[in-house]
Amino acid sequence: MSLFLSDQTFLAMVWHRHGDSRACYRRFCGACSLPFFAFRPEARYCRAACRQRAYRRRLRARRLTLARV
Repeated sequence: MSLFLSDQTFLAMVWHRHGDSRACYRRFCGACSLPFFAFRPEARYCRAACRQRAYRRRLRARRLTLARV
């Protein structure tokens, strides 16, 4: 019997066993607020789509700020 794990499932298992000490970091996405497991401690978004969404929100906010001035 073979067992196939996705990256997220594997990282979840590692995090539950070792916590943040074994290059498995549990974070909450800055765009969608869902929990995710990352390989890097500085990761802020769960996927590229969330990173792009956050970038567009920052651009929109900057444009609104400049338009008011």
